[in-house]
Amino acid sequence: MTPSHFAGMVARSLGFDKQVERVKAYRDRYRAPTAPQGVLPPQYFDPVERVAGSRRETPSGSGVYQQWASLPGGHKWLHYFEVYDELFAGLRTRPIRMLEIGVYQGGSLRMWRKVLHADSLIVGIDIDPACARFDSPGERVRVRIGSQDDPDFLAAVAAEFGPFDVILDDGSHMCSHMIESFGHLFLPALDPHGLYIVEDTHTNYWEQYRNRGYSFVDLCKDLVDVMHSHYPLRAGEPAYRIGRPEQLVSLHVREITFRDSIIAIRKKPVGPLPASQHN
Repeated sequence: MTPSHFAGMVARSLGFDKQVERVKAYRDRYRAPTAPQGVLPPQYFDPVERVAGSRRETPSGSGVYQQWASLPGGHKWLHYFEVYDELFAGLRTRPIRMLEIGVYQGGSLRMWRKVLHADSLIVGIDIDPACARFDSPGERVRVRIGSQDDPDFLAAVAAEFGPFDVILDDGSHMCSHMIESFGHLFLPALDPHGLYIVEDTHTNYWEQYRNRGYSFVDLCKDLVDVMHSHYPLRAGEPAYRIGRPEQLVSLHVREITFRDSIIAIRKKPVGPLPASQHN
């Protein structure tokens, strides 16, 4: 037990529960970055008034939206559909295995069933036992009940249905759950060329979902440094030229895409270091 856990336990035993929660919320709160304002011209941060969104902004050209709009039991931010169209452009014409974290009322499972190849397998997981009613083996839609931060449950789902070509986290939106699910699924359950998507990442900035100081968005920003971690190990570009004997393995992250409220991480197999060539 850490000193902070012990102090919290003592405080709660003395009836200071609300004070403990306030301290924790203050500790874990989002802190806006200040470094960009120190290096970019002031006009980059001029206030801009934006109009409220409306149904007129519905992405009428989105093929995924057209499939979703007529289905009951769903809730989506409209700007997601343009992102879906881009991310799934190369995945709709062949059978894939997809895991979606968060079933809710089944609307998203129905959408993916209509959007993806008929032979694709779509698996949904949710902590709510009522979601089991959306399990439909005949339609190649499967549902399992359990928590997205339970490593044993996630391992069992991966063993039964994986590896997955796509994993989409639309679950509890709690920062800790997003991180736990990624940690337990990205390496062991995602195909070597798979795609890991987390949506509603704006919740990382809202107090009720920020149950830890280090959020999933923070993790993904740090993964950009992790992607480049082999460069500090060598003094400069000549160390990467063709013919050098050193072949350190690269990392599994091929690409990280940041969009408004969506982060997509593409996986790659371990391979050699990048190489340069001088002609």
